[in-house]
Amino acid sequence: MSYNEEEYRNQQLERNGFIPWNLTIEQKNIILEPSEAPENYHCDGEISSAEAFTNWKRRLRACGLNAKQIKLAINSNL
Repeated sequence: MSYNEEEYRNQQLERNGFIPWNLTIEQKNIILEPSEAPENYHCDGEISSAEAFTNWKRRLRACGLNAKQIKLAINSNL
């Protein structure tokens, strides 16, 4: 059995209440950033956890996610 990264990412999103095929690649990347790319989320440790969280929420809104999707993203990454 081979590993399929896109399938794995979609399974993660589905498990957390998202419909992956309704999301853009950018939206998926931003939603999954805290767990998949913590160095980007925390700006290589140059900002506090509170600042990282605030910046991430801003980027979730900016990429076109609605309030329900943002709540799902936050809950899935806590």
